This record gives sequence, C-alpha cells and structure tokens, in this order.
Amino acid sequence: MADLAPKLRKKMPAETRKRLLDAAELLSRTVGPAGMSLDAVAATAGVSKGGLLYHFPSKHALLRALVQNHVTAFRDDMDGRCPGWTEPPDEAAALAGARTYVDVARETMRQTDAPSSGIFAALTEDPHFMAPLLDLRDVVRRLFERCPPEAMLVFHGCEGLFHERMIDPTRWDGERAEAQFLRMARLLEELAEGRARFLS
Repeated sequence: MADLAPKLRKKMPAETRKRLLDAAELLSRTVGPAGMSLDAVAATAGVSKGGLLYHFPSKHALLRALVQNHVTAFRDDMDGRCPGWTEPPDEAAALAGARTYVDVARETMRQTDAPSSGIFAALTEDPHFMAPLLDLRDVVRRLFERCPPEAMLVFHGCEGLFHERMIDPTRWDGERAEAQFLRMARLLEELAEGRARFLS
C-alpha cells in the first residue's frame, strides 16, 4: 500500500487539472467568456477555489492553459496517427501527413458542439494567446509546403473552416464542412496518386 500512495498523489493533481480545463471549456460554450469567472469554473469542476488557484493562479493562466490544451491534444493525435509528420523525409511522407491532418481536423470539428469556443474565449481576453496556435499553424504550413503546390489549397481551406467555426459557431453547418473536408481529402489522395496536378 505504501508504494501506491506516491502514485495516487501524482495522479490526483492531473485529474483535478483536467476537470478544471473541462469546466472552463464547458462554460466558454454555455455562458461565454464573460461567465468564465474563476469561481464559476471551480464550482462547475467541483473543486475549491484554493484548488483552482493551485493549478491556475489567475484567469489569464487558465485561458492560456485552455489554448495549449487544444493544441497539445491536436498534436498528440497527429503524432499517434502519423509519427514523424513534422519532418517528412519526402513528398510522399508529406502527403501522408497532410491527409492525416485533414482527418484529424475533420474529426476535431465533429467532436463537440463548439470545439473552438475555449480558444475563442481566450482570444477575446488576450490576443497573445494566439502564440501556441500560430506555432502549430507554422508547423502545419511547413508540412504542406513539402507537398505538391496544389496541396496549399487544402491547407488554406482547412484554415478557413477553423476560422469560421471559431468566430461564428452558431452558424456552423457541420454537414457542409464535412463534405468540404472529404473533398480536400480526395484531392490529397489524387495528388499522392499523381492524378491532380494543375498548378505550375
């Protein structure tokens, strides 16, 4: 039993932190950035105010972590499906990474009612929270730049869908977006097969 105690102590803070981030995400979708007070987040997570402040000493720290949480989850999904995607050795590997990116982006959009609300809440608080997103976008852009030039149409198409989803979730058309993602995936498949070269 003594050997288990340190493991339990290490696990509990991680679980509490996750509950707090989940609560912040929920509140960002239901009541908006203005309703994301630290008291509300603590109450929604079932954590004391002191417990929240232990993990996130300010709302600024909470929102920054919320953005980083989205980015980390996205990158972890990419890493699991396509190891080495950030540094593809050749065009074929870059196209495989690009196709994986479209799949992960499509599934991310389908997972919740408003998957980017937490990010939007953070950006309304401080535009500097864009930094982790911009870093991820730079990595993805470099991936697509290793593909045939037509693939950049897919990169910008995904960017447009993310932007639309984030700034106006109430008008989001999931079925239309799904169809667009599938078209972009087909374009990348055709590029991989050498059947879709139309830019010089």
